[in-house]
Amino acid sequence: MARFHRRKLPDHSTLLAGPVPRDEIGFQSDRLQIWYNHTNKAWADVRPHAHQESDECFIVLQGSIVVEVEGERFTIGPREFCCFPRGLYHQVIEVHPPVETLMLRAPAGNDKIYP
Repeated sequence: MARFHRRKLPDHSTLLAGPVPRDEIGFQSDRLQIWYNHTNKAWADVRPHAHQESDECFIVLQGSIVVEVEGERFTIGPREFCCFPRGLYHQVIEVHPPVETLMLRAPAGNDKIYP
């Protein structure tokens, strides 16, 4: 039987939901993947990618991220979100810390493809 799962958000980045949680904070789900990013370090995707089977959504709680979609750049700030339907190539170009974001992908899985 499915069990209710409740935790406080941690002070570090981790997988909150997905096929293989990294620690006791996350819960196992084959349908939903949620990455919690809470960091003072800048990062970026190495290159553009798309997802073959899943839709992806970034929710920015604090800080900002810059994404590139089809050659156009967009800054996503606090209390904003952006969505990438499956098959749409996108890339996180810049992350402006301190940053706190949620990345949701459904269905869960490792389905990245590169141009």
